[in-house]
Order: sequence, then C-alpha cells, then structure tokens
Amino acid sequence: MHVRKPVTAVLGLALVAGAVAGCHVGAASGGTPVNIQFVVDTGPGGGSDVFARELVKMAQQAKLIDDNWPVISKPQGGGLGAMAYMAGRGSKTNVVAAFTSKWVVSGMATGDAPATLDDLTPIAELAEEQQVVAVPSNSPYRTFAEFVADAKRKPGKLVQVGGASSSVDNLVALKYEKDAGTTWKYLSFADGGPRITALLRGDAQMMIGAESDFSEQVAAHQMKIIGVLGSHRSLTYPDVATLTEQGLSADGLPPQLQFRGIAGPPGMSKQAVDYYVGIFAKLVKTPAWAAYMRSEGNATRFITGEALKKQIATFTETMKPLVARLPQGSK
Repeated sequence: MHVRKPVTAVLGLALVAGAVAGCHVGAASGGTPVNIQFVVDTGPGGGSDVFARELVKMAQQAKLIDDNWPVISKPQGGGLGAMAYMAGRGSKTNVVAAFTSKWVVSGMATGDAPATLDDLTPIAELAEEQQVVAVPSNSPYRTFAEFVADAKRKPGKLVQVGGASSSVDNLVALKYEKDAGTTWKYLSFADGGPRITALLRGDAQMMIGAESDFSEQVAAHQMKIIGVLGSHRSLTYPDVATLTEQGLSADGLPPQLQFRGIAGPPGMSKQAVDYYVGIFAKLVKTPAWAAYMRSEGNATRFITGEALKKQIATFTETMKPLVARLPQGSK
C-alpha cells in the first residue's frame, strides 16, 4: 500500500534480452501470419488478459480464425514490459498486443522507457472504456462534486484508491485537485481486488475506474456510482450525472480517457496489418461483440490507419501536462 508513492518498474537488460530471445516458432516475415501469439500487460484475470481471451473466443466462434492465439503475459511496469517485448519482435507478423491508453502514459512517465507505443505498429482501436466514480454504498457523497467540495474543506484528508501513480485515474484526480485548489491522498495497489477491499473497509473514500470494476459490488448494493467521466451519461447508470453536469470542467482531459486497441511489432508489414484489421473489422460487427460491450459498459470505437495515429497523438499531447504534475520520482 502506498500514499501517492511512485510505482517504478525495474526494466533492465535482462528484460530487453528476453524480448529479443522470445519464442520464434511459426514466426512469419510475410504472407498470412501463423502460430499467432497475443501479448498482454496483465496477469491471468487482469483486464487486458480477460479482454484478449474474450477476443480470441469470439473470433473463433464467428469463424474469423481457426486456431488458438495463446495469451502471453508481460506484466512488468504497467505496459513497459509488454512494449519492450513487442519492440524486440522486429518485423514478426505472428505476434500482436492488446494495448491500452495506459501504455501511452507509462511511456511518458518513464524517462528511460525501453520502448513506447510510438515504437510499435498500431493496428486498430476497438473499444472505449467509460470511466466512472464509485464510493461505498453508505458513503455520504451523492456526487463527485460533493466529494471535491469535502476535499476543499479537508485538504489532504480524503483518500482515493487506484492503480499506479501514473494511472489515468490518478492523473484525472490531479486535474480536479488543481481545479479545486485542494489535494487528497492516493492509495496504490497493483490489482483491482485489493483496491475494492480497501474501499469497502474504509481505507479510502473514492475510486475511479471502468464500470466493470464495480458492477458486482453495485449489484450487491455494496457500492454506488456518483459520477461519470466523458461527454455522455452511462447506458448502465443513466441516472448518474456526468462530471460536467455536476459543474466540474472537463477542460484538459482527452475525449477518450481509457481505450483498448491492438498493436504489432515495429516493422510489421502492411499486408499483416491489413490481415488483422480485416479480422477485427468483422469481429466488432458480431452480436457477440455487441453483447460483450454492453456487459462491460464499453463502447465500440473501431479506428485504424492515420485516424488511429491521430487519436493516439491527441491523447499524448493532452495528457502531457497531467503527467508533468506527477511528483518527482514517479515519472
């Protein structure tokens, strides 16, 4: 447990060497990719791990692929390990990674990052994860605006729980703290389970995350949603006002805070990129995908090519001032 304590990934020569020396079985330099591997930045049960496995299952059921894509976990450093591994694949066409907007922030927040998303080949953005604010069901706060107002009365006393200090949820907090002229503490846990536990046992008063992070607890009346980030209300919680509707400005935040996509190694050929784009373009039109998006509270955002590069660049530029506000040593 940490209180706004920097989370620093130790990624030395061994990691980079491992990236270069990884499995090459079935790697193809041209033609249709074979023996495809799916790299994620979380361990089993983590967000990206579940996302990748769901994609593979749905693609198989829709007969878009006829083999399995084993999921390879590279959980070091909030995406840094996965990006280093992918950068070491060279021009291989049989390895793809499930990236998130967290990878952009991790690359910016780490001065000596072994690789960043800019080093890789973006293939497609698939989904946007709408972020919401959650509190225990017995919390006195009915809106996030009320939490912020209380934080102004009690600077440094309230606690938010979340991931690494460079996580999007902490950067969002830094923005609203600055806007309100106050501060609150930030408890950092690597996994979602301990975050929920800390919130429910009273170690923290608030958490920002995806709808799926809280769905079970909300259904069990252990937690409630008090705010929605973004320009529109949640389809799952239509009665909960957006932060903008609560009088909190969204200026300085990107249009999409949390998004999920697919990337390839640095030198992936256009033929291979087109192959994967073709698969995912069909996948996001299936009923199974639509049902999955509804169950997760996510929205389909299928973006490829130059539009995807522009989306990543816009997110990067918008987040730079927030990353600059991170305490020294956490970047």
